[in-house]
Amino acid sequence: MYAASKAAVVGFTRSLAREVGRVGITVNAIAPGFIETELTRSLDDEGRRRIARRSALRHLPEADDVASVVEYLLGEGGRNITGTVVTVDAGNTA
Repeated sequence: MYAASKAAVVGFTRSLAREVGRVGITVNAIAPGFIETELTRSLDDEGRRRIARRSALRHLPEADDVASVVEYLLGEGGRNITGTVVTVDAGNTA
């Protein structure tokens, strides 16, 4: 169910971007990976290190990193970005 729902979000994002793009509306999705939050802080140190070692950048992103992507997409920088999924995971899925 998890994989199917993720695929649905990607498909919906692309489809809606095409539908409303003609009136100047952009539609994007943000896919955060493991983020430095209370949930990940509740893991033991080895669990957190294991997750960080899997990522290309060797750390967990923070909530502000996700917020920065939102800010970018809502600003002038994102005016020509639509129908895409931006992954914020420090390269964990790279």
